[in-house]
Order: sequence, then C-alpha cells, then structure tokens
Amino acid sequence: MPNTSLPWEFHQQLSAERLAIIAENLLKVLDATHEQLSTPLDDNYTRGTCTFGRQRQSLIQLCMEGGQEWLTLVNPGMDLTFSIDTIPIRFFADDPEHPRKPGFFRRNSVDQLWAPEVTIPTLWRFVVEKPEFEGEGAQIHLVGYNPMGEVLSKWTYGEDKIAVLHSVDNTPPAPVHVELDEISPSVPDKASDKKRNNE
Repeated sequence: MPNTSLPWEFHQQLSAERLAIIAENLLKVLDATHEQLSTPLDDNYTRGTCTFGRQRQSLIQLCMEGGQEWLTLVNPGMDLTFSIDTIPIRFFADDPEHPRKPGFFRRNSVDQLWAPEVTIPTLWRFVVEKPEFEGEGAQIHLVGYNPMGEVLSKWTYGEDKIAVLHSVDNTPPAPVHVELDEISPSVPDKASDKKRNNE
C-alpha cells in the first residue's frame, strides 16, 4: 500500500475526535452482538447479519439523537449513508485494503459529493475489519479511496492511543523503601546431594 494521509489532512471536518465517536459506536455494537450470539445455534452468518442490522440501527439513532450537530443521516436505507459536515460516508464489514463486498465501491445518489479525482479521496468508507484469529479484537477504519479503488487515506481507531499514567492531583507519590535480601549463590548441602545421587 502506498503512503497514505490521515482523513483530516484532506478534510479538517474528519477529525480524530469525530471519527472515534462513530468507531466506538460500531465496535460496541459488534462486541455486544457477538457476546449475545455465542450459542451452538449461531454461526458467522447469524452473527454477521445481526451485527450489520444492529450497527445500521445504531448509526441511525446516533444521527437522529442530535447530540452531534456535525452528523447527519442522508440515506436511511440498507445502503445507509451519513455525512460528517457534508462528507458522505457508508460502512461495511470487509478488508480495507482489498474489499470484496458487492457494492463496496458503488455509489448511491447521496454518496456522490465530488467528481472523480485521482489524487484525493472521493469515496469514504468506515470499514469494520473482523479479527483474523480467535481472541483478537475487530478493528475499525475510516478509509478514503480514489475512483480507481486505491487507498489514499486511512485512519484506524485506537492506533494513536497510548496509555499514559498521570497524577490526578498535585501530591507527589511517597517514596517506597525496598529491602533487598543478600544475594548468594545457591549451593546444595552434602546430605541432599548424596540423597539425589542414591536415587
């Protein structure tokens, strides 16, 4: 994959804070659904269809609640499209580098903000990438493609998060004195050595 830029380098409206709100929403629904659908009667199909339906409904509700003035629902259909300050985006569960879903690159009537342009993304997709191995977590990406289907921009939720410990007040931590035992080589005594040789 060629070098990619972050979404806000193309459009400042696509800030990390805004993208994280949507990514967290998609991830929370995915985790909850997979946890609930872990019976012997469930398989990848039941989990996949239910997760898509719930994520779609969750995004509709997120848009309709009005808590994010920059988020607008522009197409509530099965090809759900929402916009971040006029930039239309759809979501899929797929491989962000090599999408295989039919219709991934197909645009609907509200997903055509720009004329085709090779050097800037004209198609934006939130991509839910399922884990490759059991026990791994899913990843959420926002990917910008040009009309050739080439990735020009990619942001991955949580990739920029680094856990930093910090004090919650101005009180410095008290010093802790650690007692160290004297270190000496371990030498078996003659009785235990003799017993081991007899066995």
